[in-house]
Amino acid sequence: MYGVNGKILWVNLDDKSFSEEMIPEEIYRKYLGTNGLGVYILNREMKGGEDPLGPTNILGIVSGIFNSHSVPLGGRFEVVAKSPATNTWGDANCGGKFGPELKNSGFDGIFFRGISPDPVYLRISEGKYSLDKADEIWGKNAYETEDFLRKIEPKGQALVIGVPGEKKMLIASIMNDYGRAAGRSGLGAVMGSKKLKGIVVRGTKKFEVYDREMLVSTMKEIQIAFNKNIDLARPWQQYGTTATTEPSHLNGDTPIKNWAGVGMRDFGEENASKISGEAIAKSKIRSYGCAQCTLACGGHVKMSTRYGYIDGHRLEYEGTGSFGGLNMNSDLEAMAFCFEYCNREGLDIISAGAVIAFANECFEKGIITEKDVGFPIGFGNADAMISLLKLIAKGEGIGQLLGQGAKKAAEFIGKGSMSFAMQVGGQDLPMHDPRLMPSLATTYIADPTPGRHTAGGIGFDEGGRITLPFEYPAPTEKIERYRYTGKGSLQALAAYGAQVLNSTGMCLFSQSVWPNSYPYGKLLKAIMGWDVTPQELMEIGKRIQVTRHLFNYRQGINVRNISPPARMIGLPPLEDGPTMGVTIDYKTMVGDYLEEVGIDENGRPTDDVLRELDIET
Repeated sequence: MYGVNGKILWVNLDDKSFSEEMIPEEIYRKYLGTNGLGVYILNREMKGGEDPLGPTNILGIVSGIFNSHSVPLGGRFEVVAKSPATNTWGDANCGGKFGPELKNSGFDGIFFRGISPDPVYLRISEGKYSLDKADEIWGKNAYETEDFLRKIEPKGQALVIGVPGEKKMLIASIMNDYGRAAGRSGLGAVMGSKKLKGIVVRGTKKFEVYDREMLVSTMKEIQIAFNKNIDLARPWQQYGTTATTEPSHLNGDTPIKNWAGVGMRDFGEENASKISGEAIAKSKIRSYGCAQCTLACGGHVKMSTRYGYIDGHRLEYEGTGSFGGLNMNSDLEAMAFCFEYCNREGLDIISAGAVIAFANECFEKGIITEKDVGFPIGFGNADAMISLLKLIAKGEGIGQLLGQGAKKAAEFIGKGSMSFAMQVGGQDLPMHDPRLMPSLATTYIADPTPGRHTAGGIGFDEGGRITLPFEYPAPTEKIERYRYTGKGSLQALAAYGAQVLNSTGMCLFSQSVWPNSYPYGKLLKAIMGWDVTPQELMEIGKRIQVTRHLFNYRQGINVRNISPPARMIGLPPLEDGPTMGVTIDYKTMVGDYLEEVGIDENGRPTDDVLRELDIET
């Protein structure tokens, strides 16, 4: 087989045993890698009812087919498991440099069963592996843990958790490359529940491809297209994801004051200008790219703040939203410190800011008090935001509760606080508002990973035309923002395309620079030797998406019973601002999407669609 190792490593943490499994080429052709291979394995092995933090949950780390082949923006990997936050399919996509290194070390994926009796880390070097004691690093933060593992393999890459993961906090992330996060779905808690502190991999394997000359020529075509689209790339290079921070805080995109506020009225232009991409870029000392990246949208910063010195990653958009407008804060020092602190400790930046906003609203409404917290908090209080974040990271006081996310916190607190918990299915919501982009509601509610803006959909295309990873004969008419009927087929196409993108190891931002045009078919031909049409790529994407839905059904989840918080859909509607008066008809959009995919009234993929896609049940 060309282009991949064709095998995965199984690690049984109960008895610290190993086994290798060969994966037939047929499975790669049906599911590709990362998310696709992950859902194939977990759907095969897990039959339903598994405790997400128990020994029967399986944690997988899977590389992409384009990893290790120098494919531009093709260096990402996926962490998969049953999510303890939502009890659904859980995945967390991640950049950095771990994915290609894992593949080079001899395996396309690692899957963990059981729970170790004591803290351990996994070491893989040139195809050889061992589980070693992690007592020395248990209790250390993510950066300290990565330092330790990189001393063991100086040329290797490490994937680690901090103390929040050890304490099984549902907003814990999994970190690599000193700040790249597999942040969502609560998978840091899964890793911690298994007492797996980290994984360090090293490999120098070179892969034979089907047609080296074709691969080189295709990558030249990619570079030529990149040069032609350089105006699309420059904002990413200059500002990363913060290019739109200022306008998004004013136009209805970034949720304000725990989703109850209006940017222009409550946050204001002056505050938005303080946290603009230009303001954030002043502290950047160099650009940064993940493995195989030509875009380099990351930035390394060094800056002194009244909270401490920062030597790490530049703020990203989600951090500016969660620690900015969501909490009514325009203190750039505080935002930058929160962002770096989450990376260092191993916390999901989106959920950390979201649960602090939840706590701030509970405090201002008298549901929790200064006695409960230990100090006064509230919207716009930057010092209190940082103090609360530190409690969360340490799992101390009220931070132990907030570290489980807004839904669990609201269930414990009661007193009507659930109406302030901005989450879907247990996943704290990201910093993009469906009242401006209604089809995001479909993605947040109906994707097998609820509450996720990167899961695939047409929300960001509304007002324009659908954007897909590769050329495909999709309808080209303008997508009407507030028309709720007839969007199911486009929503499904975008979801299928996203699964192909993820499962090859591509970066989502490739769609911005190579819209509807990245040569997936040529690359798969050159690397794997496959002839794959755009229609066949979409069929692969649909198979992955439907298998993710099937996983949820087997876990007792009916997607049709998942409902959003009232504020997210505009109940009551805002009385001011760009989305004034908007209430989203999410039920129509969700219903159209599920019918298009082939999900019945019980949340189960129909027998017809399972047969059509040859999905094992």
